Amino acid sequence: MRFTTMLILAASTAILTGCAPAVSIHPLYTTQDLASDLPLEGTWAETDTGIWHAAKSGDGYDVTLLHTDASLTTEAYNVHLLRLKDADFLDVTSKSDAGLGITGHLLAKVWLEGDELRAALLDDAWLKKTLAAGLALPFVKGEGEQIILTAPTSSLQRFILLHAADPDAWDANAAKFHRLR
Repeated sequence: MRFTTMLILAASTAILTGCAPAVSIHPLYTTQDLASDLPLEGTWAETDTGIWHAAKSGDGYDVTLLHTDASLTTEAYNVHLLRLKDADFLDVTSKSDAGLGITGHLLAKVWLEGDELRAALLDDAWLKKTLAAGLALPFVKGEGEQIILTAPTSSLQRFILLHAADPDAWDANAAKFHRLR
């Protein structure tokens, strides 16, 4: 869950700097794809964002981020862990910002590296280049040139699987979460 918080923080930072990460209007998962064997439950810390707490809830996780800066604000997320072939991914939606009733799904590849949980969003520059070449999914551009993927779940999964092992497709600055408990 700390992983999810880091992703959300990265997304929030990107939005504030005018470079919002890509989102999908459809989830990356179906109920058959959901997994629960990565140890996401617990409390995680990420140096730049704060403290994340993840708890199992239904078929996913409830994740709360406590910003440890002067604001001490919190954010809440629904997170689903899924496995496609040999790779694990997170599908994150905000509980704190309902927007206009359209839920955006933030997608990240996740993995354990020693005692750290790592999470990487799709690399924005790579995705824009891939989309411009006509090699990707249907999309629209939102505010600030944010990419909003409009493909259905099955097409989204095929695309993600095609590029799951491509290091250029994923942000090289993957978030690092350390378990506190």
